[in-house]
Amino acid sequence: MVSWKTRGCYVWRTRKPHSLLGFGLRFWVPMAVGVACLLAALDGPWWLSPVLLMFSGRHTAYVGQTGSRHFRDQQHLYGDQRYGAMGKPWSDLEPRVYALPCFFPGSKWGREFTEGLWIVLLLPIYNVQGNGKNPRRIKPATALRQRKAREAARRSFEGWLMMATVVVTRVCFGLLLLGAVGYGVWVTW
Repeated sequence: MVSWKTRGCYVWRTRKPHSLLGFGLRFWVPMAVGVACLLAALDGPWWLSPVLLMFSGRHTAYVGQTGSRHFRDQQHLYGDQRYGAMGKPWSDLEPRVYALPCFFPGSKWGREFTEGLWIVLLLPIYNVQGNGKNPRRIKPATALRQRKAREAARRSFEGWLMMATVVVTRVCFGLLLLGAVGYGVWVTW
């Protein structure tokens, strides 16, 4: 049976290569809501709390449409032997794919129209068509150079040092957050 998850529009979200904290939206959305509630209770500027969402460790990499999500996902991640294509340059950034609502997913015209709307709304950084006005857009040649640089960095001492720095920073941030919550609970009791 064909459903909206097997054909239609989809979005790939990947890890930001330069993100130090790297927490996803599952962490930052509740954090932003909590900060907004706390600031509203203290008569503070609660409307500033969505700024926390900018610290997400993931971003919208690619928006697309297809008649078969399974085969398209394989093409993006591993390439396609039939066409001699390699996987996308962003496929090493721990990509996650999510289905998007689509007008008339059985119709190619409906999928292409909806894909254009999603590209304008989500501003993916690796899309080529329909994404020329995006200031964050990364051109395909630049994306390939970045992929080669990431692969070279993973094999170097500096790459291992950076990964260790990220892990230590995440642990320290988690301990600091846990300590702040624990202190708040301890003070209120």
